Amino acid sequence: MKTGFFAVALSAIWVVPVAGQDDRILLANGSTVEGARVTGYGIHELRYAKGSANESVSTDQVAKVELGKFRDVYARGLKNADLMLTVAREQMGVKNEVMAQLGFVGASARFFDTDRAQEAIACLDELQNLLPEAGVVPEVYRQKFEHFMGLGSKGAPNAIAVAKKYQSAAVGGAWPSGFMVEAEFFLALAERAAGGNPAAYQTRLRGVIGKAGAANPTIMNRANVELAHSLRESKDKDGARLIYDEVLKRDSVDDSSRAGAFVGMGMLLLDEATAENRDAAKKALLMFLRVRLETREAWPSLQAEALYHAILAADKWRGNEYQTIMARCRGVLRAEFAGTEWEQRAKAGR
Repeated sequence: MKTGFFAVALSAIWVVPVAGQDDRILLANGSTVEGARVTGYGIHELRYAKGSANESVSTDQVAKVELGKFRDVYARGLKNADLMLTVAREQMGVKNEVMAQLGFVGASARFFDTDRAQEAIACLDELQNLLPEAGVVPEVYRQKFEHFMGLGSKGAPNAIAVAKKYQSAAVGGAWPSGFMVEAEFFLALAERAAGGNPAAYQTRLRGVIGKAGAANPTIMNRANVELAHSLRESKDKDGARLIYDEVLKRDSVDDSSRAGAFVGMGMLLLDEATAENRDAAKKALLMFLRVRLETREAWPSLQAEALYHAILAADKWRGNEYQTIMARCRGVLRAEFAGTEWEQRAKAGR
């Protein structure tokens, strides 16, 4: 299963083939630069040529970079982390630093996906040593952060350490403000995982949201969803519902934020479902299924959680073909999310 919750989900970098061998830059505001040629990718700015013009954009405003030649260059390693790492080193050898840095983070993600965490971390450390000012350096912190957060409470101290290092690097290096606010968000999440106070956590999230509005809209959306989750858990259902609804109504919201809002709304509805109010269970079921249908790029952990709760909602609803729905959700969990907490809980009937 692919890693999910934060780093890859919060990843600003992924690499896919693009028709016509053009480079493509997706920006945080939802717009896209098509038919470009990336000429430089540093921690402060991404430079590109388009037509006869040379342009640039602040790196924290880059949501995704797609290199048209990536598939050709990394043909040997598209499904193999070791080979991808080898090719990334070769690209460094020929001074193709943009292609190299994307290969390093692609290889580390594949190492994490195949439960080779030590090799993934070593790969990220190698990248940072070779290219300390690379545009993908924030991904070094994201991937490490997700790994440690995925270990639960025992990984929280290491997650806190990674978040603090990210924050220190961003402040000390005068990195674009979007990275600074992301590091602050990570620190709030990690300290909450370590057992922080819910009220203090909510206050910190509101601070992150205020700073992220202009600097990092993706973090603003994700912090809003996390705030709504915390409010729901604190029994402020109206406050949570308002935030979920606002996120779902916004344009250009990333899939993981939308999926989180769908799950949160589904949980609110599921709490309202009773034998006398099965309609709430049906509405909850539809919310959970929308994660699968409408947010295919959302974190795998969110997709698995939504499938599990869809099973619970279908069982509470007990409407037409509810057993078929439950069986299909279980089947997808087994096929795509085997070994996860949610697949295990579904298997145990909990």
